[in-house]
Amino acid sequence: ADKYDMSIDFALYKNTSCYIFTQKVKPPNKSDVVVDEMITWFNDQTFEVVARNYSLSYSAAVYDFKVQMEVVMTKYGEYLVPSLIRYTGNWKAIFKPRERGVFTATLFDFK
Repeated sequence: ADKYDMSIDFALYKNTSCYIFTQKVKPPNKSDVVVDEMITWFNDQTFEVVARNYSLSYSAAVYDFKVQMEVVMTKYGEYLVPSLIRYTGNWKAIFKPRERGVFTATLFDFK
């Protein structure tokens, strides 16, 4: 916790009243952590996760990566499941070429 600035706010997310919890790495700690930033929207009535954005990165002698993800959740019966996943990332391992990936997955019609 000492490596991050954290805050709590309140706002609408797609017409749902939410608490927003934000965690951002403090600048001098950038090389010590993997999670650069994470923002989570919690339904203010149920405290269920409505959505979360991740920004992850790390650089070491034999590999490095930088990844951003957005995940939107929905209810299916009693379960909380992802309805949207967006991913953008690149990574490099020693002796391998850099790889990049971008995709969006929309999940629906759960049975």
